[in-house]
Amino acid sequence: MKRLIVLLVVLAGGLAAACFAVPSNAATVNGASISQDAFNSDLNAIASSDDYRCFLTAEEAVATGGETALPSIDGSGQSGDGSAHATVSTSFAAYYLDSEIGHQLVLQLAAERNLQVTSQDLTEARTELTDQITAVLSDVAGSQYACATGATAAEVLGSVPASLVDKTVRFDATANVLEEHAAGVGSTPADLERYFDNHAAEFDTACFTVAEYTSEADATAAAATVAAGTPFSTVAAQTEGGGPQGCDILYGVASSLPAGTDLESLPLNTVSSPIAVNGNYLLIEITKRTPTSFAEARTEVGSAVEAAGATKAGTIIDAAEKRATISVDRRYGEWIATQVLPPPSPPATDLLNPTVNGTTAATTPASGQSS
Repeated sequence: MKRLIVLLVVLAGGLAAACFAVPSNAATVNGASISQDAFNSDLNAIASSDDYRCFLTAEEAVATGGETALPSIDGSGQSGDGSAHATVSTSFAAYYLDSEIGHQLVLQLAAERNLQVTSQDLTEARTELTDQITAVLSDVAGSQYACATGATAAEVLGSVPASLVDKTVRFDATANVLEEHAAGVGSTPADLERYFDNHAAEFDTACFTVAEYTSEADATAAAATVAAGTPFSTVAAQTEGGGPQGCDILYGVASSLPAGTDLESLPLNTVSSPIAVNGNYLLIEITKRTPTSFAEARTEVGSAVEAAGATKAGTIIDAAEKRATISVDRRYGEWIATQVLPPPSPPATDLLNPTVNGTTAATTPASGQSS
C-alpha cells in the first residue's frame, strides 16, 4: 500500500537543507523503525499500479458506504519529460504512513504476547486477502468506483511487488491471531478446535434456496404466497435469478448477512423474513443441515473467533496507540492526537512557479515582502 514518491516539499531555504543529513526513517514506533526507503518504495509501487490504486479507492468507498474517499494519490509535480506525475500527495503519504504505524503497533502487541503466526495462518490470510479484493471489486461493479481495467484480484495483487503483498499478508495474519487471542480462545489449532466443539452447529453444512427481489413489498408478497401453500422452490424459480440453490458452511453465509438476521436459528424448510442486502431483499430457505468436520470448517472457525475478538482487539490497539512513543519525519507530516497530519502547503505567493503545485499566485505580496 505504498509507493516511491518524490515528495514535492517546497521549503524556504530548501537548497540549504542539502547540507544536513537525511533521516533514514519515515517514522519510529516505540523505537522500531519504519524505513524511509521501504516506505517510499511501497508508495512508488502503489502509484505505479492503476489496478491497486483502484482497489484501494474502492475499498475505502465500500468500508464507509461512500461517505469518505481515499486521499488523492497523485501529487502536483511532473516528471522531467512532462508526462506522468513524479510525486504523490502529502495527504496520501500521511494516510499511508498512518496505516504503517498502526501495523507496527499490531506486530508489537502480538510479539509482547508471544503470539506465533504459522504457515497455515499465512495461507489463510492470503486467501482472505484475495477473497476480500474480489468482494470489493464485485461490490463496486457498475458504480463510479468500478475499475476501468476490469481487473481481477489476482491481477491487482500481481500489479505490485511480491514483497508488498507478502507484508500485507503477514500483517493480516498477525491481526487475525491477535483477535483470536483477544477473544479469550487462543490461536493454536487445538484452541480453535475446542471452540468448534462448543459451537459445532454454527458450522453445519447447510443447503439453501434463495430468492432476490427489488422491493420489500415484492419479497413480503412472495413469502405470503409460500405461506399459502406454494413451495418456495416454485416461487423462487419465478424470480429473475431463478432461485439459486447451493450448499455451504452456515457460519460463512450467516456472517455475510446484516447483523440480527440470525440465520443460524432459522428452522429447516422455513422461509426467512425479507433480508435487506445492498438495496435488494432476500428470502432464504434452509433445506438441509449436516454436521461439518473441524478440518472442513477450519477457515470459518477462525473467522468466527476473530469476529468475537475484534472489538476487544480494537480496544487493545487503541490503548497501545495512546501510550506509544511515535515520531514522524516532518517531510511526511506530524504525529498529533493519534494520527499523522500532512505538512501544510506553503502559500502560493511564496512559490516561484505556483502552477507546478496546481495553484495560482494571489496578488498579495509574498511573505516577508512589504506592499
